[in-house]
Amino acid sequence: MKETLEKLWNEYFAEICALIHTKEEKELVKKAGEIHKTVDKLLTKEQSEAVEKYVEVLYEIQGFFVKKAFFNGCKFATSFLFEIGKFGNI
Repeated sequence: MKETLEKLWNEYFAEICALIHTKEEKELVKKAGEIHKTVDKLLTKEQSEAVEKYVEVLYEIQGFFVKKAFFNGCKFATSFLFEIGKFGNI
């Protein structure tokens, strides 16, 4: 099952979920870009590189937890559907 979830995550959801469609998503991306420019102006090159590394690690952590939540959600949904099937004939 884990291989199937990995394939589903890597080949579909990770790409689809990363697309920016809504107004709110576009505004957040714009805001992040503006803040990034401001921070770059305020920091030295060394400080800026350190912040970039920190942000990259935060993205990795977030990605890990989002993927974990997706896998656990799929497992829960599957268990839930099997449970409903057991009691569907009552």
